[in-house]
Amino acid sequence: MRGAVRSLRGLNDWRLWVGGVVTAVALAMIEANDLWATPGRQSFAIVKLTIYWGLWLLWPLALLFLLGLVSHLVRGRLLRAVWAMIALAVIGTLLWARFIEPNRLEVRETSVGTACRVRVALVGDLHAGLFVRSAQLEQLVAALNALDVDAVLVAGDWTYEPKKDLRATFAPLATLRHRTYAVLGNHDEQHPGPPLQQALRTTLQSMGVQFVEGQRVTLGQCELIGLGDLWAGSTVRDLELLGKSRPSKPASQRVVLTHNPDTALDLDPSFAAVTLAAHTHGGQIDLPVLTDRVLAKLTRGGFKQGLYPLPSTKVFVTPGTGTSHLPLRLRVTPTIDVLAL
Repeated sequence: MRGAVRSLRGLNDWRLWVGGVVTAVALAMIEANDLWATPGRQSFAIVKLTIYWGLWLLWPLALLFLLGLVSHLVRGRLLRAVWAMIALAVIGTLLWARFIEPNRLEVRETSVGTACRVRVALVGDLHAGLFVRSAQLEQLVAALNALDVDAVLVAGDWTYEPKKDLRATFAPLATLRHRTYAVLGNHDEQHPGPPLQQALRTTLQSMGVQFVEGQRVTLGQCELIGLGDLWAGSTVRDLELLGKSRPSKPASQRVVLTHNPDTALDLDPSFAAVTLAAHTHGGQIDLPVLTDRVLAKLTRGGFKQGLYPLPSTKVFVTPGTGTSHLPLRLRVTPTIDVLAL
């Protein structure tokens, strides 16, 4: 008990916490020098990286409250013990959302119901950069390579202010064994984000990724149609390009790959049988009622994740694998969606 009290006093030393914050800021500033950051917003990158590193202080904070809880229980201070338990629950949730859930990866299978006769792995929102590092990309590639699918489809947002060396950032993708078709997302097309679009495209193409914006590609017995990001205005550009060529398949055998699911709401009802998208992160931090209300305002279709049957087409939204804005995921596990088309 005396040892616990001594540990408690040591953790209460303000110099420990000041040192932790200073270390987090220093790490953030060092990393920020090597970032492809959004012009004029470099300071925001430092703040976000400080949060990323600063959340490590939750571990000694959890220990502090745990020792405090034991001390309060031993001394019969029940009210203080209850408050310590509440604090531990909050800290535990944050630890899970920062260190556990973002590093998990699940594979879920869904039958979408088209005539393509193929199985594809749909992923999106990789967001390599500030919060998503090489280890998570390696985990993703290993999981994709273990799947029995005909192709991998990537629905945009590859980046989130990555390091300047894009080849090093995306090195794990060079070992993907499946054909990979992709589009860019709003963070890749500077809405918001740094002007890295062409460099990113070139880097990923050298690793075997085939970008399909404004193109029609054979996918099993279907036609895969790529559309660029809605917010970046690329959807209009790609529809104009596609208007110059004839579809090779009827609408029932056309599949759209894009980033923003709201794109489907602007397409002619007979344009395609299904639109595959990402963008929403499934809410990323899924709080009861609140997250649904926020997404209802951020997306015209109120999309979150999963399959949405519309009057004359379908939309499937993957919750993605990465994080943006905050390095947290809660009740939205990073997901590879295996779709039976």
